[in-house]
Amino acid sequence: MKAHRETLGHWLLQRMTAASLIPTILISNVSTLILLNILLFCHIHVGIEEILTDYVHHEITRNWILILFRVFCLIIIKYVFLFFVF
Repeated sequence: MKAHRETLGHWLLQRMTAASLIPTILISNVSTLILLNILLFCHIHVGIEEILTDYVHHEITRNWILILFRVFCLIIIKYVFLFFVF
């Protein structure tokens, strides 16, 4: 039952970020660009996590890939926000 609730939570989060990306893109000004990037990276992270859950069955490998992916996302987010500042 817990796995079903967790899967439902991931599904809802994926749909909410996807639905909120559309108006953010249409409104796009400087303040919404920050929100757009946060929503986009959250959407990407949840999607990649679901793909890894489906296709990588070895739990240790999946956890290491998720850790490395999170570090990669943090590095990319840093450069995206530095790009907006300058």
